Amino acid sequence: MLADHPVIEVAHTVQEATAAIGWQARGVVEGTLAEWRALHVTVFETINRFHERAREDLGVSGSFDGRQHSARGLLLPKPQPEGESERDPA
Repeated sequence: MLADHPVIEVAHTVQEATAAIGWQARGVVEGTLAEWRALHVTVFETINRFHERAREDLGVSGSFDGRQHSARGLLLPKPQPEGESERDPA
C-alpha cells in the first residue's frame, strides 16, 4: 500500500476487526449475537476511519460523514427456529 503511516495503521485496524468476525463465524472464538453485532459496528467504524485518513492522505477536499453510512445498521436474517434451516422449510 502506498500511503502515509496513519493510513497504513488504520488499514491494519480494519484487517484486525474483520479477522475477529471471521474467527467468531468459524467458531475459533466463542461469542454471543450481541458481541457479533458489536464486531460489525467496529468494522464499520474502522472502515470509516480508513476512508477519512485515505482522503486526507490523497488531499481530497470535502468531508466524509461515516455516521450516515453506519446509521443504516447491520442487516441480519430473521432467526430460524431450532432445527429449521432456509433449505429445509419443513
